[in-house]
Amino acid sequence: MLLRNAYYYPVYYFTLLLFAAGGLQLCLLSALAGGLPATRRTERFFQRLIHRHLVFFHWWCARTRLVLVRYRGFGAWPHGGLVLAANHPAMTDITCLLARLPEAVCIFKPAIRRNPVLGAAARRAGYLGSDGGHELVRTAATLVAAGQQLVIFPEGTRTPPGEAPLPFKPGFVLIARRARVPIQLVRVTTDSDLLTKGCTWWRLPRFPARVEVAAGPLIPTDTAASPAELTAEIETWFRTAL
Repeated sequence: MLLRNAYYYPVYYFTLLLFAAGGLQLCLLSALAGGLPATRRTERFFQRLIHRHLVFFHWWCARTRLVLVRYRGFGAWPHGGLVLAANHPAMTDITCLLARLPEAVCIFKPAIRRNPVLGAAARRAGYLGSDGGHELVRTAATLVAAGQQLVIFPEGTRTPPGEAPLPFKPGFVLIARRARVPIQLVRVTTDSDLLTKGCTWWRLPRFPARVEVAAGPLIPTDTAASPAELTAEIETWFRTAL
């Protein structure tokens, strides 16, 4: 245990600094590019920058045996616009997903806008705040209908460790139905308490953290089921799968 901690303590905290440094670089570049118009081309450019940052980050985490991610069936779905709905056990979930999606939009908490490490880059990439209400649904549906992939956590927050998924909010179904695209379910599991709900980031978690990101069924939205019924069906799948 002492030898383990002697290795993981410095590597873990250095990795947090590495992630923050990369995020600050992206935000600085976003600030320097502040005069550029917020076009789809500009947003996709920053989406790819964030993607490359996360590819490097997870390469580093794998080499240092901090986070070992295994993907199953990920990407084996139709090209074009799509809503990817995933459960949310830890803060690392979105990094695992965007590291495999070169051009994707996600929905983030409003507090991210003020985050010095993430805020500016997230805005330039066209990521959407969860406080948008009906306008959020319309904007997200327009992006998806134009061929964009949207990553969303229907729970809205992380699931407490060891508990079943929290009740799903139906917004993701409304977006997919309005855009006339299916919903790809993605199951995320982890055996570690790394950045899970209630676990502070400064406390050394269990390492290595093994994460599995597995594609579930592709759910059509052009059915007679109401948004509430479709949401309940998807929530039931996650509760069973987990």
